[in-house]
Amino acid sequence: MKFEFEKLGLLDKATLELADLTIICGENNTGKTYATYAVYGFLRSWRRLLESVLEREIEDIAKAESAYKFDLHEMFHDKVNNYLAKLGKEYIRRLPQVFATNKSYFDGVGFLPSIEAELDFTDAKFQRTIGGGPAGKVFATLSKEPGSHVLELLIADHIWVRSRFSGLGQFVADAIADIVFSPFLPDTHISSAERTGAAIFRKELDMARNRMFKALSTIDSKDLKKNPFQLFKEMEAGYALPVEDNVEFVRHLEDIDKQTGKLASEAPALLVAFDAIIGGSYKVIKNQGLIFQPQGSEQSRFSMNESSSCIRALLDVGFYLRCKAKSGDIFIIDEPELNLHPKNQRAFARLVARMVNAGLRVFITTHSDYLIKEFNTLIMLAQKTPHTRKMQKNHGYANEELLNPQRVRLYMTGTEIKPASVKGERTTRINTLKPATIYPDRGIDVETFDTTIEEMNTIQSEILYGGDI
Repeated sequence: MKFEFEKLGLLDKATLELADLTIICGENNTGKTYATYAVYGFLRSWRRLLESVLEREIEDIAKAESAYKFDLHEMFHDKVNNYLAKLGKEYIRRLPQVFATNKSYFDGVGFLPSIEAELDFTDAKFQRTIGGGPAGKVFATLSKEPGSHVLELLIADHIWVRSRFSGLGQFVADAIADIVFSPFLPDTHISSAERTGAAIFRKELDMARNRMFKALSTIDSKDLKKNPFQLFKEMEAGYALPVEDNVEFVRHLEDIDKQTGKLASEAPALLVAFDAIIGGSYKVIKNQGLIFQPQGSEQSRFSMNESSSCIRALLDVGFYLRCKAKSGDIFIIDEPELNLHPKNQRAFARLVARMVNAGLRVFITTHSDYLIKEFNTLIMLAQKTPHTRKMQKNHGYANEELLNPQRVRLYMTGTEIKPASVKGERTTRINTLKPATIYPDRGIDVETFDTTIEEMNTIQSEILYGGDI
């Protein structure tokens, strides 16, 4: 999946292609968050956007009175990127809600998603029944047989049903989303940089309630009586969508505690590796609620307020991996190094590699040289030469922690020179995302870290050896 941005916040023009492990590095205030939040917001809302894009086309195709057939090959063969471009244009209108800011900040913005893979949904089998109507009878069935390109909607022979096809259109659009688009637009979860505070104040952070109270305090009671719907208009998001979603997830951890996600069932070693980082486990205890229990101690239990910042920073990561994650999802982690000692930053890099090798796609932004250097080690060890195998054994790296460099992409925020398009015009600098080179034998070349480290080393060398003896 590839995204092209123009005039998106601090980014003038940039291209971001997602891999199994996607990393963005860069200095503060250079566009990492803009790119990350924009991608998350799109993956979070594309289904709703697709409904609006397909609605008229679905109704135009639906000509028969009791049977509606949609040839998916005819509709989407060599046209998926055209639809994605339409979704991108629709999504631009939602950017002010995604970032919780004024729409004027997105004047002239460009957002273009695309894919390069060929679609092949011939073998897919699909069936969904829609219930409702008198006595709960089934009134419509959507189905697609293996080997067929046709999605067929069979509607019960009721006038009241046929007269409401516009309502069924969204079911057709949802089926098309599952069959055609979902392989390239997976479910996503985000762990935002605000997660540490959310872990402490999660019960107090009821976003919807807070927005309602704020709206009620600003609306005149007489106006509210005349137009109650004004309340919803005034209840605009006060926080960026990724932050709100992250807070809402953390607020309901007790509700999902008993769930076991598909990824946790398929790769239980992931949870063992995670618990090793935090030195214990999260539990929900009756009459105590959510607690952290250190390894080897049945009696010691700590609330989130009493726990270390590391425990709080990784709270939602742990619950997502244990309760929700499944292969194919995209897991976005904003600054995973927050509140982690360098030792745990290295351990977290190895955990990320385990996620990737278990089928989870990971997208991180980071300022951590320790993370990148550990990723480099995992890439170098993946060569599996006699020497690297010996080093892997000597230093205790598992095969599940090695990283194939072809599955990794790293981008650095920075500037590029834009040449003059006409004679006499000045060259300009544009803020962009620059792909880093990844070498199988030595890892990723990251200028933003190397330059700073070299400068520090130079200063220290001058202090030690540059003075008079």
